[in-house]
Parts: sequence; structure tokens; C-alpha cells
Amino acid sequence: MITELRVENFKSFGSDMSPLFLRPLNFVVGANASGKTNLLSALRFLKIALLQNVEIAVGEFEGPGEVRNKIQRERKETKPVRLRLKVDGTKLGKLRLGKSQAKHAKSFHYLVELDVRSSDEEPLVLREELSAEFTDESDQSLRYKMVRSPNQVTIEDAVFGHHVPPEPIPIAQQDVSRLAAGTGFFSPPLILFRNYIEGWSFFNISAAVARQPCKEVPELALGEAGEYLAAILHKLEKQNGEKGSLDQIVGGLRGAVPGFKSVRTKSLEVEGKWTFQVVEDRIRGAINPRSVSDGTIRLLAMMVIAHWSARRSTLLAIEEPENGLHPHLSKHIVELLRTASETRQVLVTTHNPDFLNELEPEEVILCDKAEGFTVVRHASDVAEIKSFRRHFRLGELWEQGTLGGIP
Repeated sequence: MITELRVENFKSFGSDMSPLFLRPLNFVVGANASGKTNLLSALRFLKIALLQNVEIAVGEFEGPGEVRNKIQRERKETKPVRLRLKVDGTKLGKLRLGKSQAKHAKSFHYLVELDVRSSDEEPLVLREELSAEFTDESDQSLRYKMVRSPNQVTIEDAVFGHHVPPEPIPIAQQDVSRLAAGTGFFSPPLILFRNYIEGWSFFNISAAVARQPCKEVPELALGEAGEYLAAILHKLEKQNGEKGSLDQIVGGLRGAVPGFKSVRTKSLEVEGKWTFQVVEDRIRGAINPRSVSDGTIRLLAMMVIAHWSARRSTLLAIEEPENGLHPHLSKHIVELLRTASETRQVLVTTHNPDFLNELEPEEVILCDKAEGFTVVRHASDVAEIKSFRRHFRLGELWEQGTLGGIP
């Protein structure tokens, strides 16, 4: 779980962001263009950079001009994009080499600084650091550190007994835009950290995409916009009775969608794809997804995220889950995501004040703009928040402007 995050000089973020302390469940609120999505985008950018390389990540975000802070670019300031995070590693598992004692992960601290000023040259990794703490079976603390400069990587590894720092490892020319944490350098702590980042899942569900027929692929996962929903429902249908089964999803929908009875999948043999159908009370036959409401499709995808994706992810980052849903379902959605956050960290952007009424101040992150830069803080940081809450709910305080985070 990410416990602390700092984003600097990326998109709308400036160079003086205070550390943002995250919890298992986090809802990010703010006006349009305040930087809510950019907070999630910073994590998505880091995932692409780690699993592929920085050049691909910059391209995915449409070039250096869209990655760097625009105000700093216009001022011709040369500040690097900088991302920092601290991770609680206690749920990431343990490492063992051969017959050595198992080493249990405690924490990871990660920093990366990137020069992405030029569209004519490859992005440059200015600095990258990963510090990790492990404990052995006797609870002795063991430390690991990797430091990467533009030209070399140095690793100090006391986790598996390599106490003497090795010779610096030169960076090959073809790897100048690859992150050391992404390549792993055959270092188990690096690989464990990389696997954690690989488990981050990002969603901005589109009903139009989610209702499309799809093929069943080997590494089946719900796509960012809801791709492969039908194939996942088919797999759940086959596994019914197991944890996270179709029965749980159907049960959740029955309590939220009037008349909803069940969902079933159907093979489109000519196309080699799967689709799904919805069954409603008092309606003969099944309803094809083209005729199912956008809200029902989105809610179905949310149920799959909470029951399927959560078991296969280390982080669920979700954009505006309230879109297309009746406000009456706000409590249901928060409860669904709160349950998912018991095992996987959840980070959500929203404009829905009704969500806030179901949250604690520590779970609400407020986004504002100050002199053109995104500023973030928790609702719990607002002066006199405890006295305000004796008379108003969080959503009401936000709508009144007491918390900030509004136009």
C-alpha cells in the first residue's frame, strides 16, 4: 500500500507539493481542471515507465509538453519531473534464495527524477533510488539500496548477505530511458517492488466499451474502459460457487437495480466472442447489452472491479464511478469500495458530494489550484473540521465551500 506520495513538476503539479499520506480508501475531490485526474495519471505514468520505459510513458501521455508542468515550461524553468512514494511492504510477501532464511518486506522508498524537456531527444533518467527494509526470521532488520544516475547503477544489498557494495554497473546506451527498478538487475527486492507496481489497475469505465463482445484471452483482466467485461462474466459463470463468483455480483446488483434478476453470458460462435445478457423480472427472455442502460452496465463493471479485479491488483484507481448512476446508489458504491479496500488500496476521483457523506475526513483528498499549480490536502487538515461535522455532513461542507475544492 502506498503510504506517502509526492508528485512534482508533472502536469499541473509544481515543485513544492507537500507529502500526501494515503489510506486504504481514498476519494479525491475538486473542481474541474484542479488536478484530480493528474494525481492518478502520475501513478499510471510511473507504471508504464517501470514496466516498459520512460520514452514509451512520455509518448503515451502525448509527449514532453503534456508531461511537464506547462507554467514551468513557459517560464523556461529546467526543473525535473520528480515522483516519490513510500510503500508499506508488509503485504507484499517474502523472499527466499535457495536454502537461505525467508526475508519479509517491511517498506519501500522510491524516487525518480526525469529530464523530459526536449521532444527531439530521449527522456533522461537523472536519478532513481529504491531503499527497502526487510526482516529475517529472527526479526533482524536488513536494508537494501539501489541508486541510479544517468550513467550507472550502484546496489548495496544486505538482504541476502551482500554487505560490500559492488562495482557500479554501467548503463548501456539503449537503456538510458529504462528505469533500473523496471529491469530488476536480477535483484529480488527490485523484482518484488516491480511486481507490486505491475499490480496497479486503472479504470475509467465507458458503457459503450464495456458492452462490446470480446474474446477470452489467456491473461484475462478488465480493461481500463471496461474491455473484456463479457469474457470475465463468462469465466465467473464457469467458476460459480467460488469466492468472487457471479452470485456475489448478481446479489449486489439485485439490491441496486430495480427489477434486475440475473446476468448470463452467450457465445457468438461465428465471431469467436462472448457477450452477456441481462434478465429482468416480468420480462420474457434476456436483454442484450445494447438495450441495457448505461448505468446498469457501469454498475456491473464496478461490481467486477470490486470482486474480480481487486483480487488481482495491488491498487485500484477509479475515475468518477458515479457517472451514469443514480445518487441513491452512492452509499452502495462507497460500501462496495470500502470492502475492496480491506485487501487492496483504492484511489477514486469524484464530483459526487454524496460519496463524501459516507467517508471520514482522513479518506477525502481535496484538490485546489494556487497560482496555477495543484495543491492537495486532506479534509481532516481543515481547521475546526470536528466542530463543523457536528452540524453538517462532509458532502454538505464541500458544497458550501467550507472545505475548498470547488470552483
